[in-house]
Amino acid sequence: MRENQIALQLYTVRRPAAEDLTGTLGAVADAGYRNVELAGLPELPADRIAALLGEHGLRPIASHVPLDDLRADVNAVAERMATLGCPRVIVPWLPEGDRASLDGARRLAEELAGYRQALAAQDLRLGYHNHAFEFDRLDGSTLWDALLAGLPREFEFEIDVYWAAFAGRDPIAEIDATRGRVKLLHMKDMAREPEPHDAPAGQGSLPFPEIIAAGDAAGVEWYIVEQDEPSDPLADVATSLRYLRSLAG
Repeated sequence: MRENQIALQLYTVRRPAAEDLTGTLGAVADAGYRNVELAGLPELPADRIAALLGEHGLRPIASHVPLDDLRADVNAVAERMATLGCPRVIVPWLPEGDRASLDGARRLAEELAGYRQALAAQDLRLGYHNHAFEFDRLDGSTLWDALLAGLPREFEFEIDVYWAAFAGRDPIAEIDATRGRVKLLHMKDMAREPEPHDAPAGQGSLPFPEIIAAGDAAGVEWYIVEQDEPSDPLADVATSLRYLRSLAG
């Protein structure tokens, strides 16, 4: 992992961003971030978001986009990404109806493959971000396995190491199993007491040096700081960046 492969998922700072987007983006840049993944921002036109990011020297490397947005109008999603200057769309979550059966998961894989093809025609990449439910047993398999089997190798995966560990999986094994397909990692650490919860990178129990080594071997392009429930969002993202920089080659 090189230092210029570190990014921030802006969902982590959604609460301060809701109060002061310009100030929050400035604080993110002041902490040392130059690359960001989009999610959790106030509803603003894409050109306004692009302008604010540019004012603070922040570059969007991916954007979380609900599956329903792709279903409604994949071309509108592509147009928004073009305005943002964002090269990659990530589906971050699945409605319950799309994860109820293995047959449904297979149909979903076919659907996602179609969106990938449509976005690729406009020079955009498509990927999927896991939580824990993808690893639940489903008709003798898992939704995760169905997606891996049913999607083309050009389709990308964003592995959230916290949620993989929360589901009882070994994040390193999951990275190894998706070699060449996993292009992004969410570097969300796990504190285990009094019960599992997310923590700034380096402040929990996950073996980040080994995770980074596995990611490098697998072809990961981006190592993305994220917390779902940070106690102090701007301080926590600065802590995570300092730690990941200490591990950068």
